[in-house]
Amino acid sequence: VDPKILEGRWPAGSGEQRSLSVCLMMSGLAEGKSKTKTDSTYYYFKSTPAEIARNYVPQKIDPDDVPTQTARAPVENNTGSTWNKMGTWEEKDYSKWAEDRMKKLLLDIKCPGELKIADITHVKGDATILYLRGKKRVGFDLDLKMKWKGKLNGKSVSGHICIPSFDSESWPDDVEIEYVCEKMNDLHNEARKALRNSKSNVLNILEVFYNELKNK
Repeated sequence: VDPKILEGRWPAGSGEQRSLSVCLMMSGLAEGKSKTKTDSTYYYFKSTPAEIARNYVPQKIDPDDVPTQTARAPVENNTGSTWNKMGTWEEKDYSKWAEDRMKKLLLDIKCPGELKIADITHVKGDATILYLRGKKRVGFDLDLKMKWKGKLNGKSVSGHICIPSFDSESWPDDVEIEYVCEKMNDLHNEARKALRNSKSNVLNILEVFYNELKNK
């Protein structure tokens, strides 16, 4: 190729001469820059050898050789809803029942001597039953307060019994029961002591509630 053409200077001459020079230039460039298939980065990775590729030839599957899949058996759940055959998450609210039932049960607490539970002044909280993976879990948290009164040595005494947090987490080992007197004197303190000594009677009523909720 004429160096003058490569430098961009066209030689003098007729139009035919110039056209011939351009063709010669393009031909020379093509010869110097041609690439083979293997020079391209597209073919950087070699093809899988034939002897290895034969190991991956698709095989026809015989339907008789395919293992059958058995359906998942429903979890045993005799207490949840009929739609919950698989024993998945289900929660039932028994808060209203718990409040009403507790108001009646607390009146049955046995007190020593001539003392008795006179009135249920406060019952508030929630109670639920949770069904999860075929298992039943009882949850509740109630705030209870009741009035006690009666006579001791022929004189009237009164006060309150408070259970600020009767819940499923603390039951039955850590239930806190508070005994309060309306008056601070020896007679009321003696009555409060007698009620404390009968704490098991209160726990018995709470256990009745727990068992009834658990059996819902």
